[in-house]
Amino acid sequence: MNIKQLDAFLAVAESRSFTQAARLLGLAQPTVTARIKALEQIVDAPLLDRTAGGARLTSAGRRLHSYARRIVRLSELAQHSVSEPADQVSSLAIGAAECITTYRLVPLIEYLHLRHRTLGVSLRTLDDDPVALVREERVDCAFFIGPRPATPDVRHQTLRPESLSLVAAPSHPLVGVSVGSAAEFAASTVVCAHRWNGYQHSFESVLAAAGEPAGGVLAVGSVDAVKRSVGEGIGIALLPTVAVRDELRDGLLGRIGWWAPFEVYSQCVWRRGLDEDPSFATVLDAARQVTAEDDPTDGVALRAAC
Repeated sequence: MNIKQLDAFLAVAESRSFTQAARLLGLAQPTVTARIKALEQIVDAPLLDRTAGGARLTSAGRRLHSYARRIVRLSELAQHSVSEPADQVSSLAIGAAECITTYRLVPLIEYLHLRHRTLGVSLRTLDDDPVALVREERVDCAFFIGPRPATPDVRHQTLRPESLSLVAAPSHPLVGVSVGSAAEFAASTVVCAHRWNGYQHSFESVLAAAGEPAGGVLAVGSVDAVKRSVGEGIGIALLPTVAVRDELRDGLLGRIGWWAPFEVYSQCVWRRGLDEDPSFATVLDAARQVTAEDDPTDGVALRAAC
């Protein structure tokens, strides 16, 4: 197989249209069709079905898709690396969850800007599971708060334990009450930023195990939106304590006395082969320092979780 065939396959798979894929690639539609047919002959399996709703991946196509995306990206990176000046530092693509960027890594960004101005770093907000993003090489490394990942195909390091707080509007009847079981609030609406988030996924598993009817999960896209929604009485939310400590202190949110039965951490995952990259070594070392120095007593009275 070659890159042109994979480009055509990805364009059709993601647009679900041979016509649209040809337009995106600047090619005639018969050329796109021919490249995909050649790819199907190479892998000896049909990859796309034409349906009334558009082109759809077959089971073989779904298996090839993530590999094709990684191969094409690596090809682009290789071409860029060869074409750039020899003394130019390669850019490091860093993914970071909103919560850890805002409340843990601001000193890291300031440190890199002041001390390592020539360091090629691009920072993006995570829009999917961080391990999947690293595995598929859509980012080189990712910082997030969640349970430790159990996967052998990415590298991993824990930076610090985190605490979680179950919060609600100050007027909520469970605020300030010690709650022994998730069943006591399992019927409440749960507000979250993203459902793929590691601690949110664990929280929903706890609620499901409580055997009570769930009040539904409302994903609102950002931690700030979660805090506003909960403060207005829409529901409850489990958030890193570091993200709500100001609101708890100022009485804008209240804490429900429930402790998550799982542990979470600020942590970093990165792709294999990145260990020898001096840019990454600088970033990881700085991240270790700033997370260790930031409010070391935060959540001491709470169980580690997040």
